[in-house]
Amino acid sequence: MDDNDIPLANSKVRYETLLITKDYSVSQTTVSPGGETAWHHHTNVRDRFVVVQGVLTVEVKTGALVDKMHVDDHHAVEPGVVHHVRNETFDDVVYINIQSGGERDIVLA
Repeated sequence: MDDNDIPLANSKVRYETLLITKDYSVSQTTVSPGGETAWHHHTNVRDRFVVVQGVLTVEVKTGALVDKMHVDDHHAVEPGVVHHVRNETFDDVVYINIQSGGERDIVLA
């Protein structure tokens, strides 16, 4: 998957792949104010967000129920869990995303 072809983010989200191996990938994501991803899930991979600048809003959905978290440290999203992230602050948010557990994919919800 090419970082420039990721279909789920608006123009205020910038991805940079730092490392891809057979077992895991590491990327840096910068989310400008108002930036967000679409609701999505991953078939096999677990997302681990490590916030290095700012406060990231992570929302997960179970049926019609939405659970909202403001993350200033780290958070994990398990495979199959529908989620999205956004920046509700006035400053850039930067996080490192570690994905592991299988082939990387994005399934839009």
